[in-house]
Amino acid sequence: MATGTDIAAVPGSAPGDGTDASLTSRQRARLPLATQRADRKLDAIASNSAAQLLVQASQRAATVVQCIAWLHKAATAWGEPLEAVSACRKGCAHCCHIPVTITGSEAKLIARASGRGVRTPPRGVRVQDLVDAESTSAATRQLQQWPAGVACPFLSDAMCSVYAARPLACRVLFNMDDDDLLCQHGDGEPAQVPYADARMLRALALAAQPAEVLADIRAFFPPGER
Repeated sequence: MATGTDIAAVPGSAPGDGTDASLTSRQRARLPLATQRADRKLDAIASNSAAQLLVQASQRAATVVQCIAWLHKAATAWGEPLEAVSACRKGCAHCCHIPVTITGSEAKLIARASGRGVRTPPRGVRVQDLVDAESTSAATRQLQQWPAGVACPFLSDAMCSVYAARPLACRVLFNMDDDDLLCQHGDGEPAQVPYADARMLRALALAAQPAEVLADIRAFFPPGER
């Protein structure tokens, strides 16, 4: 399963260092170099063949939840070669303060692992609406309304308390620069980040659950509730 670079802006705010103006200027100066670094790293990485086998297993699953569980395993296998060369490190929690979109099936897996109840999202978006050309724009705008700058409800001491059951969005998010500069956010314009390209895995996951509802993880599991 091939990888590439997906340059994307990170929505929302997460803890940063220094003034917003200084941070923004340093991030803008860094992006060209970060993109070059990412391309070099990804060109040198051999893909993990286990990922494709796990994708095939997901296609034989009897239920949607089982299918997503297999795709989670595939995403983890896909990400293993990236871990050693990405900027992501244990205890780095910038991405735990930005919107994290998950599906109802993923919420069920997280609920099993955490013992928490699942809420019905008040502003969920059907997966089908993201593939329906007439509904895509409205659905995308609705998903972008979810909270920014609020910690994930499963973040504890800068660590994920449901790491083994974390959603696909978290499993495939790898900043391919050398450090976390581009992940830091103040109140200014969001920086662009050279992420490893996981669009194929995301598409497979959405295609497997067209009837599911998408929402921010905080909508399924409101912070402060158990």
